[in-house]
Amino acid sequence: MKKFTSLALSFVALLLCACTTNVVVDSPAYPLGTYDEISGTFYGKLEGSLGNVFKSTNLALEKDLGYFRVGQIPSKNSWIVYARAELDLQIVVSLEQLPNNLVSVEISYGSGNLMKSQEIFNAIAKNLRYYN
Repeated sequence: MKKFTSLALSFVALLLCACTTNVVVDSPAYPLGTYDEISGTFYGKLEGSLGNVFKSTNLALEKDLGYFRVGQIPSKNSWIVYARAELDLQIVVSLEQLPNNLVSVEISYGSGNLMKSQEIFNAIAKNLRYYN
């Protein structure tokens, strides 16, 4: 019984650790992002200031991709931007200033959609080139 329990726990740990996917993105500073399949969240980094990435995010969501931006929450070193897609899917983009002029970007699209999250990230990176 003890052997079965430890084997089952090992299998569960393996499944939980294998639920992240590395994704190539359009970021010159960090061309590799990560998608967590359990939470449905995409993670990436961009080079630039928080203000410029925030402006690029707004342009990407509204102008480039045609989503309806519904609000934002600022704090000291971060922004959270909320938007809606077709069928009322919620989009959450979290931006956080990191040291060395880097900004961490987390994107949640509905209950999880890697392709749409990557599309949003690449649109933000494209718009950021106009500010840097």
